[in-house]
Amino acid sequence: MKLVSNLARFVFILAVPLLLTNCTQNAAQNHSSAVVEQSTSTASLALASADMPSLDYKIAARDIVDVAVFQVPDLNKTVQVSDDGNVSLPLIGKVAIRGKTTHEAEQIIGDKLRKSYLQSPQVSVFVKHYGQRLTVSGEVKTPRVLSMDGTITLTQAVANAGGFGDLADPTRVHIARTTNQHIHDMVYDLNAIQAGKAPDPTLQGGDLVVVEQSGTKLTLKNLKDLLPFAIFAPLM
Repeated sequence: MKLVSNLARFVFILAVPLLLTNCTQNAAQNHSSAVVEQSTSTASLALASADMPSLDYKIAARDIVDVAVFQVPDLNKTVQVSDDGNVSLPLIGKVAIRGKTTHEAEQIIGDKLRKSYLQSPQVSVFVKHYGQRLTVSGEVKTPRVLSMDGTITLTQAVANAGGFGDLADPTRVHIARTTNQHIHDMVYDLNAIQAGKAPDPTLQGGDLVVVEQSGTKLTLKNLKDLLPFAIFAPLM
């Protein structure tokens, strides 16, 4: 029995370094795909949490809204509110809805349709994406939605979210921006910005900031988690 126990302990001690090596290699190989998946999933979750509509919310410029007319699919449209507060809709053209609640916007659009085209239109308006808020997510200490009160830069937004998390990669910070319903992804190096080697970009309403996860830091964390097994293996 003692021989079997010693043999098992010997095999375990040999296996731990191999496990650590394999963990390091796998983390390095999977870093790129893991970062993409983490950023994508984080972005999706952040958008989902940021875009919960409120009944008393006032529609703002750059908001993206879904307008639907019951049983008239040709009149359904997803539009972005222009800087002057208008949306352009089928049949009725420009409609001013900035500063209105979704319920008020429904009544305004319904009245315009009723006067010229439909007898009793049932209109629904849903805010799909807020244009005067920005979301900070990913590897930050406190992911959050920020209101646009004046101007705010990328470093200020990250600071407002509690700064970088333990696994953050400061050289890979994304700003996803929607323009004319097209998403543009820009990547910034906050180390360079804080060192004065690159400008600190000003954010716009509707921006989504996502801090990537560092593959190296993730690998070190995995090694740290496995170290106790290697240390106490001889005592087993």
